[in-house]
Amino acid sequence: MEWWQVLLLMFVGLGALMATGMPIAIAFGILNVALLYFLVGGVGALQAVALSSYGSIATFAFTALPMFILMGEVILHSGLANLAITAIGKWLGRMPGRLAVLGVVAGTAFGAASGSSMATAATLGTVLIPEMRRHGYDKGLSVGCLATCGALDVLIPPSALAVILGGIARLSVGDMLIGSIFPGLLLAGLLFGYIVVLCTLKPHLAPVYEVEKFTWGERLASLVHIFPLLVLILLVLGTMFAGVATPTEAASLGALGAFLLAAGYGRLTLNVIKKSLEGTVVVTGLALLIITSATAFSQVLAHTGAAAGLSKFATGLAVSPWVVLIGMQIVILILGCFIEPVSIMLITIPIFFPVVQAMGFDLIWFAIVTLVNIELGLITPPFGLDLFVIKGVSPPDITMGDIYRGVLPFVVINIVALAIVMVFPPLATWLPSLMH
Repeated sequence: MEWWQVLLLMFVGLGALMATGMPIAIAFGILNVALLYFLVGGVGALQAVALSSYGSIATFAFTALPMFILMGEVILHSGLANLAITAIGKWLGRMPGRLAVLGVVAGTAFGAASGSSMATAATLGTVLIPEMRRHGYDKGLSVGCLATCGALDVLIPPSALAVILGGIARLSVGDMLIGSIFPGLLLAGLLFGYIVVLCTLKPHLAPVYEVEKFTWGERLASLVHIFPLLVLILLVLGTMFAGVATPTEAASLGALGAFLLAAGYGRLTLNVIKKSLEGTVVVTGLALLIITSATAFSQVLAHTGAAAGLSKFATGLAVSPWVVLIGMQIVILILGCFIEPVSIMLITIPIFFPVVQAMGFDLIWFAIVTLVNIELGLITPPFGLDLFVIKGVSPPDITMGDIYRGVLPFVVINIVALAIVMVFPPLATWLPSLMH
């Protein structure tokens, strides 16, 4: 069977299974088993791929994933995130778009402490939307901004999706986490600048209101709710960057630190521990299932010759490799409008990465570019997950139409960030290069 016939069969089969309502991870599993048995080598092929799939997750590096997730779950469920939002607000004064700017700053901070963009979006929406409504903020600006701020979690390390992407693509988890720092800060900076300029030019979108005046003593005192979290985040990232700790060791340090912080604030209850552990188990289990399915899919592509055939075809095209690369990102962007991030990784990474490697592009850079695009998928209509999270925590009079309208300018900003990271690869590769 020709390589293109194998790919066609794969995607027709996947589409048919997903049309039944079957979760994509299960659909991939069934498809992998069928293709391995009938196209590769019967029972022997199934046994070999089962062993390789198990080996893909039975590694020391992957223990970082549940630890990073646990760290974020404890911080969110203990209410430390809400305390930090209040504390950050004391430093912003009467600046244009104050509450929206607060969302950007808080989203960036929580991105460094949370493993879930949806949890971050829900926290920001629950706390800030009522305040925005009370002070006359435009509905579209409010919900669009907060949905995007929640999605920052994908880029700001330690990101669970960065760990999963690195696992599927078999890249260094440490390089993925460190490499996403500048792109994440770039996007946060673009959001900050856009909001301030927009609200300066159009003050009716975010009316300036009298805020409680805080003395410098009160502001400094509020740092007790910010500084410990900041120290924890810097400790986790700093130990990885300095080479003192592996990602797994740094993640374990972060999880332990989160428990100690929650206890120090008197917020480490049995309910917090229960919810944190439950959330960690669910997310980790799903992630490992996805990674094993992706590994099996890669094996199918390799054994049937589909991966080699596609790579040869792509490198033999009479167009610039950049055209091929941009085409890949357009595919990811379109998929992001309809399916969730991990499913996008499962579909695209086993196919795209061998082609990218054959064309000579840096894989860490391409992985970070893909991560930026996946972050964009969380806010692209009609099915961006963070859009529905924001709808769930919004008052009934805020419609999905309001959310779609409000998020469009932020989609454009995300595309600008994506283009910048593509044009300037050192944004993603410079910091990881210093670690080696």
